[in-house]
Amino acid sequence: MDDENANKKRKPKWDIAYSKISLADAEKRLGFRIGDVKAVSVERMLAGFKPEGLGGDKTKEEAYKGIMQYIIIEGYPTEAVPEFNESNVSDLIFVIISPILFDLICNTERNLRLQRENEIIPVDGEEEFVVIDWVSVSEEEFVMVVEGKRSSIGQAMKQCLLSLKDVGGNNGGSEVYGFVTTGESWRMIRYDGTFLMTNKFHATFDTIGDEKEKWMKDYSLVVDCLYFALINGGL
Repeated sequence: MDDENANKKRKPKWDIAYSKISLADAEKRLGFRIGDVKAVSVERMLAGFKPEGLGGDKTKEEAYKGIMQYIIIEGYPTEAVPEFNESNVSDLIFVIISPILFDLICNTERNLRLQRENEIIPVDGEEEFVVIDWVSVSEEEFVMVVEGKRSSIGQAMKQCLLSLKDVGGNNGGSEVYGFVTTGESWRMIRYDGTFLMTNKFHATFDTIGDEKEKWMKDYSLVVDCLYFALINGGL
């Protein structure tokens, strides 16, 4: 496959930014009402998944450390703080994803790359995280898309569903995963021709700095979800 064909593979099915598409038009393109997407528990989505042979608690420790460094430097991620914006959300997403992706790159044969990009549908000021598996020089598979919004999970959901349907088609039908997040609250989405999403879960809480054991026990679920998506997406 030459570069021209590779670029064609990534060409979206429409050329307007997802954020500019109205809810009504998005639902027409998706073929269903966004509110009708089936939700399940995180436990059901993961179905007993354990990332055998990978970082486990060590990676969770690194994710916790990254979150704490972020909070100490930038403050707690909440929409109640006017200065907290989409860039802050992106920074928090990055510190959570980084140790997981690093572990997978070091310990698996997948050639995963994280891109902060607006390449799927370009629009000034909008950014999404995309993880791509570089299968060969001219072939790639989308693995995961993360849409972060300061306060509007609904807007992030619309954009994520459109992105997943688009890149899922480019993948030739393989599973692709998405997350919508404010940085604090998260939902995980799977697309394999149909959509399935989890109930909302949280990656942070107000007293996280004083209750590390609580985070490791009840809130590090975000690490398990990201592992699951990165391991299974694009296959």
